[in-house]
Amino acid sequence: HTHTPVWDQAKKTLQDSLKPLRKRMRLIHEVKGNCDQTAGHIKTQAEATERKIKEQFKRLHQFLEEEEEARLNALWEEEEQKSHMMAEKIRALSKEISDLSGIIKTTEHELRAKNVQFLLNYKETVERIQQQPVPDDPELISGTLIDEARYLGNLSFNVWSKMKDMISFTPVVLDPNTAHPDLTLSDDLTSLTQGMGKQELPDNPERINHFISVVGSKSFTSGCHSWEVEVGENDAYFLGVLAGSAVRKGVIWSGLWRLMFCKGEYKTLSPTDPGSDVSMKGNPRRIRLFLDYDGGRLSFSDAETGTHIHTFTHTFTDRLFPYISTWSGSEPEPLTLREQKHGIRCCH
Repeated sequence: HTHTPVWDQAKKTLQDSLKPLRKRMRLIHEVKGNCDQTAGHIKTQAEATERKIKEQFKRLHQFLEEEEEARLNALWEEEEQKSHMMAEKIRALSKEISDLSGIIKTTEHELRAKNVQFLLNYKETVERIQQQPVPDDPELISGTLIDEARYLGNLSFNVWSKMKDMISFTPVVLDPNTAHPDLTLSDDLTSLTQGMGKQELPDNPERINHFISVVGSKSFTSGCHSWEVEVGENDAYFLGVLAGSAVRKGVIWSGLWRLMFCKGEYKTLSPTDPGSDVSMKGNPRRIRLFLDYDGGRLSFSDAETGTHIHTFTHTFTDRLFPYISTWSGSEPEPLTLREQKHGIRCCH
């Protein structure tokens, strides 16, 4: 049958009204797919994190058990030594008591003798008594008791002080939820290496998806902070800070201050400078970054020689995250955040 223009127009209007719904449906399917992936990744993260927590606590428990055993062995050794010394002392005193008892008993027996017999043995008995050695008065020797203070005094502090030698501290820890899928992070989140292919990771808002980079887990909004990065023989990297408000999807154009090393050359890049060459003698193997947030300075230096490389000056108003990136060829060299005794300093 023949359709009227009104019917055709009504059909077209209805079809047009479905377009945004279909578009939204596609978007919802896409978001749901990402949510499904995220749900699976959450489970994977939880299992991996649980395993790593248990591994670290296992090491700590082992250390504490070894420390406990060492202290108990020292205690038992001291107990055995001093118990043996005391047993020898008791044995000597018992022998002396026995010897003296015999002399006293013999002398008392002679005292009960008749007058003539007593007089005959008198001189001999006196001489025998006088010939006995006269030892010092018996007394306890100092230091015979268990030195409890040695084992119990500041016990927790002493163990903790020793534990510090086996525990590392890095002022910056990487946030795996921000890492580009091409990056592989170490279990302790202090080292990154460019992988040989993209990992299947959720495209969450925090994740950087263009530059092969990652940011630190903590941001800075005041004070002075420093951290060191072991770059080794890595031939391509960025080091710097990223503003919290910077858009992390696609090319990051604003809110990023960084030192770049690529093809043997150093450059600095910032929101107001697309790239300036930096003259360097040699290639530092370890670079130190120092952020004076309130003073508006971000400095780079050779951590081994102290040689200054570059300083950015800017009035910072946004929170800043440590930023690291690498894209070093077929044999990637890791970038590693160095341990420090004092990761955060105060400006004076």
